[in-house]
Amino acid sequence: MVNQVEVRIQTPSPKEHQQLRVKAGMPKRSDSATEKGLAHTLFGVCLYRDDEMVGMGRVVGDGGMVFHLVDIVVDPDCQGLGLGKLIMEHLMEWILNEADETAIISLIADIPADGLYKHFGFDYSRPESVGMEYQWPKA
Repeated sequence: MVNQVEVRIQTPSPKEHQQLRVKAGMPKRSDSATEKGLAHTLFGVCLYRDDEMVGMGRVVGDGGMVFHLVDIVVDPDCQGLGLGKLIMEHLMEWILNEADETAIISLIADIPADGLYKHFGFDYSRPESVGMEYQWPKA
C-alpha cells in the first residue's frame, strides 16, 4: 500500500483537512480556525491515493525552539498499512534538519498511536511534566 500512495510535501486544503479529520472520528474544527491554523503550518505532508487524500501530518511551532506535530491522521480505510509511519518519517526528517538539540519536539498522542510515536524517539514526559489542554466551559 505504501508504494501505491503519492507523497506531497504540502499543507492540506481546509476542505481536505476537515474531511479527513471527521472521517477518522476526530473533532471538526471551525472553518475560520482551520483556515487560520493551516496558514501557520511550518511543514506539511499529505498522502494521496487516486487524487484522494488518505493521510496527513503537520508541524507547527516557532521554527526554532518549539516544534509540535499535529493532525497526524490516516483514513480509517487505509489504517494498518504503514501510512502513519510514512507520514512520521517525513515529519521527523524535516524537524531533525531544522531543529537543534535544545528544541522541544512534542505531540499529543491518541492511544494506541503512542506506540507508533515511540518508534520515532518520543516518550512520555511524566513525571517531570504532563500534557494539559484548556477545557472550554460547557454551555
